[in-house]
Amino acid sequence: MRFSALILSFALLTSPVLAETTARQAGRAVGDFGAGVGEAVGQGVARSLAPLQPEWITVAPRSKEECIAESHGVLDATYMRCRNGRQEFVRFDPQGRKQVLGERAIPNR
Repeated sequence: MRFSALILSFALLTSPVLAETTARQAGRAVGDFGAGVGEAVGQGVARSLAPLQPEWITVAPRSKEECIAESHGVLDATYMRCRNGRQEFVRFDPQGRKQVLGERAIPNR
C-alpha cells in the first residue's frame, strides 16, 4: 500500500512538469511549422515577383548603315543613340512585353 501511495504521490508531483514540457514541445512544433510555412510562402512570392523587377540591359552599338536606316537618313539623336548603344532600365510584364523605364549611356570601363 505504501509503495502505491509513493508512486501516486510521485505521479501527482511530476504531472504538472510533464504537462508543461509536453505543451511547450507542442508549441515549439507548431511554431516551427508556422515559421517554415511562412518562409516557403515568402520565397514563393519573391520568386514569382522576380521577373517583374526592373533591370538594366545593354543595347549594343550598331553599324552606320543600320543606324542611318533607323533614323531615315537623318543624323539626329536617334542616329546617335543607335550608333553609341545604350543601357535601358526595363521591366517585362507577365505577357513578356518590354517596358522601358529609363535609359543611360553605356558606362566606361
